[in-house]
Amino acid sequence: MPPKRAAPASSAASRAKRSRPSTEGTNDAGNTENENMPFPRNKRWSAAISGSANADMEYRIATRDPAEAYSFVCLCQTPFPNGEKKRDKRPKCDGGVTCLCNKPAAEHPNHLWILSFAGKRKFHAQDVHCELRCPDNFGMYTFNKHVAYGILEVLQNLILDFEEAADNYRERWAVCEALAFFLKSSDAMDVTRVGGDTVDETFLIIGRLFMTMLAQLQRENLLSSDSEIKNLGLIMALFMDFARLARQCSQLTRSNKQSLGPAKDKRKWFPHAFDNQILAYAGEYNIELAGPHNMEELEEKAGGTVDLPLPASNTAKTDPFAFTKNLTRYKKEQGGLSVWMALSSGCHTPSGDSPPIGGDNLDITTWSSEKRKEKSFDDKDPLSKEMIEALAEGMVITLG
Repeated sequence: MPPKRAAPASSAASRAKRSRPSTEGTNDAGNTENENMPFPRNKRWSAAISGSANADMEYRIATRDPAEAYSFVCLCQTPFPNGEKKRDKRPKCDGGVTCLCNKPAAEHPNHLWILSFAGKRKFHAQDVHCELRCPDNFGMYTFNKHVAYGILEVLQNLILDFEEAADNYRERWAVCEALAFFLKSSDAMDVTRVGGDTVDETFLIIGRLFMTMLAQLQRENLLSSDSEIKNLGLIMALFMDFARLARQCSQLTRSNKQSLGPAKDKRKWFPHAFDNQILAYAGEYNIELAGPHNMEELEEKAGGTVDLPLPASNTAKTDPFAFTKNLTRYKKEQGGLSVWMALSSGCHTPSGDSPPIGGDNLDITTWSSEKRKEKSFDDKDPLSKEMIEALAEGMVITLG
């Protein structure tokens, strides 16, 4: 996971590592002006230098082969504590040399902790996105709660990833895998330091996102105990645990009862209690929920009879859990926060076409050298000329 808030170092440059996206089978993944770039740059990123854009491109190149991207691989252990009192009691992980990491899940059918290759890559890509939004990593002070608003920006980008993959349920599932694992981290929960109703609204839209995913899998006849989605019960369980974690932070505690599917179906649900619907889907389709150490408690707290969409009304057009409608509202009501924070703190002047949510306004690599110097502890740009050139060439900068 992203590094915790360490004491500022004298220079980020001394701790930086550079890597170029693997471009085997493609042309060079240089900067956005390179006519040989394998994919167009997503418009949510800054037009100039952006570490976030580079990390996104690295992910897209690494997962360009669908057969590999959506195959499932093992993790020998969770990247987050899962009820263990001491992490040193966990078995040794050596990245797949002797442990199960990266071994094909098909060869270990009884192993629980598996992710698609794409889901694992997207999850680990969030490490980079979080690092780039942490001033401590650059030896800088910007404004209070920069990290919290940075995490919000990261979560919003994952929501946008899901929205943009509407026609690819496998890619949408990879986003859900990344979200499920990322939301188990203490770093992700830093977002709860953001003020107002923003956090609750963000968690509500994430809940709708996952319910929309399950409805899409239902339409594809992929909700079953022998689904091609091999970690279905694991990710469903982790989203239930996310609801529990959110309530411990005083989020997802209430919502108005709303229609589930067309009003004529007379089905209702409470969006804040989406874990009830997850449990109902598991029961309806005989899916075994497993993963969180407190699974029995999660099932007990999510008990009760609840509605699910009528199969006849479960179409992409009807959008039974109203994700699209509510995402439009969310963008309108919560949009522009990272732009405003960057501007009001005097840190950064975003481009005029910044997206309403997400983007890279709080990614420090997108700021001008002058602005970084102003906020640096030693009045120097924490990014060296070499690092800036590497970013311009499309390389991924990791810190820590």
